[in-house]
Amino acid sequence: MADTLLGVFLDRAARRPERVALRTLRAGGAEADDEITWRAWADSALRVAAGLAAAGHAPGDAVGILAGNRPIWPIADVGALAGGYVTVGLYPTAAPAQVRQVLADAEARVVVVDTPEQLAKVLAVRDELPALRTVVSAAPVEAPGVVALSELLAQASEGGVAAAEARARAARPDDVAILIYTSGSTGEPKGARITHRCLAASAASIRDALGLVEADTSLSFLPYCHASERIFGLYTRILVGMEAGLVADHTRIWEASRAYGPTLFGGLPRFYEKAYEALRSARAELAGAEAARWDRVLELGRAISRSRRAGEPVPPAAAAEWRELGEPVFARVRALFGGRLRLATSGGATLPAEVAEYLDALGVTVLGAYGLTEHLCAAMNRADRYTFDSVGPAMPGTELRIGDDGEVQIRRGPLTFDGYQRRPAESAEAFTPDGAWLRTGDLGTLDERGFLRITGRRKELIALSTGKKVAPLPIEARLEASPWIARAVVCGEGRKFLSALLTLRRPVVEAWGRKHAPGVAFPALLRHPGVVAHVQAAVDAVNRDLSSTESVRRFALLEHELTVEAGELTPTMKVRRAVIAARYHDLLEEIYGG
Repeated sequence: MADTLLGVFLDRAARRPERVALRTLRAGGAEADDEITWRAWADSALRVAAGLAAAGHAPGDAVGILAGNRPIWPIADVGALAGGYVTVGLYPTAAPAQVRQVLADAEARVVVVDTPEQLAKVLAVRDELPALRTVVSAAPVEAPGVVALSELLAQASEGGVAAAEARARAARPDDVAILIYTSGSTGEPKGARITHRCLAASAASIRDALGLVEADTSLSFLPYCHASERIFGLYTRILVGMEAGLVADHTRIWEASRAYGPTLFGGLPRFYEKAYEALRSARAELAGAEAARWDRVLELGRAISRSRRAGEPVPPAAAAEWRELGEPVFARVRALFGGRLRLATSGGATLPAEVAEYLDALGVTVLGAYGLTEHLCAAMNRADRYTFDSVGPAMPGTELRIGDDGEVQIRRGPLTFDGYQRRPAESAEAFTPDGAWLRTGDLGTLDERGFLRITGRRKELIALSTGKKVAPLPIEARLEASPWIARAVVCGEGRKFLSALLTLRRPVVEAWGRKHAPGVAFPALLRHPGVVAHVQAAVDAVNRDLSSTESVRRFALLEHELTVEAGELTPTMKVRRAVIAARYHDLLEEIYGG
């Protein structure tokens, strides 16, 4: 067995050279998909390594990659790793200032870009990056000081390629392989150092937890710089030998899914929420016997799901009726995911229980997971052992505990990061004083079965003017469990009570409007007494299970979704509370009567 994933990768390319590894999907287009075999991937990656060496770069140099989900990303990444370089992913949505911040902190000597638009970001800040020596563009762009990817590859001699392969096979498990920058929801992004050992151990843990095999396939549509897509996706695929369909435009994910038919679908909660909304809209269009069939299938599916989650036997008659009645309904669900789905996972945030229960009742069990950049996947539900109110039991190779202050802590081990880049004090603070346990910053509980429940963030407590502190995340998760509410941001820092800024599920609102207020546009529907009453009922239902301090007393409806592009969400879809508080200051003043 190879010591690192680089060895696994090269062995696989030698053993299965003609097997397809990467497929660039052109869903909906007339052109055929582009295929890249394991051998072609390896050849291109080794030429990248040799080209960088020929350009005078030394092992240990940081190589930034600013690109979408195109072949250049995995080719440049594996190639740089093979050459002994440290790779640094940047979000494709990053602004020039954010590009500068990450490249400067990593002291990157090289950056690889895929499009003229991404190149423009780098060139706009190049003068502020004294360490940056080489800019490589996959797009044919003529600009001073920019090397075309084809030119870099042409610099790779046969001897250089052989030297790159030898260096790749000699990589040591404890060498730092990559820097993954935290999303910066609570402060400046920090570069988490991840070793080759951590990459291999994390990929093996995921493979074993999900039972992945070489025949499995998946879509790659989350940014590769995202910790989940980088390790759960790219490196786990390498370890297992899975084929990946690359989706450069995430807005076409459902089109790509239908065309490609992955067996594994891993995404953020919002993708499953959109599937849920589409299915509810499909149900709203039905009438008579078809509507009754759907409702009966949903009723049976919910009962079967409850039995499974409780570890109780499922009545054979109910299971048989569910399968027989459900085929037309299941066909609609399968159409969203392409027909071959056997596993679905969700991470990055809490998937609303209503969404998870609805999809499970219709045959798609979404396994919630929990992790962080510093220890990618700490807990995950399993296909035969899952709940919707937890993130599941610990992953293979992971040990969890709850600290005296309620913080979730993870025993330091092969799956844990190696500290933050050039931040020794913050690296030490990431662990308990004895250095044995990683401090996650999350609050949680472990039940008697070992299932972990996340209840909040230590640094995201809202301090009311009454002196009481409230964790907003659990309240937001309960609000988002409503069929009406897509996103909830609980506010109240320094105020007497909590309020919430809410965005609604547009398909649900518009379906209601077609029946009760035909012809009324979406923004006006948000002010319609009937819609407001539905939202108030959802808020009241949540408040009934909360203390008076935790109750949301007032709310406002936003006309648009919060977005990464607007800076309201981090690239991992977490709320940037300071940005929200500043942007909606006047609206919050109205809520509080200021």
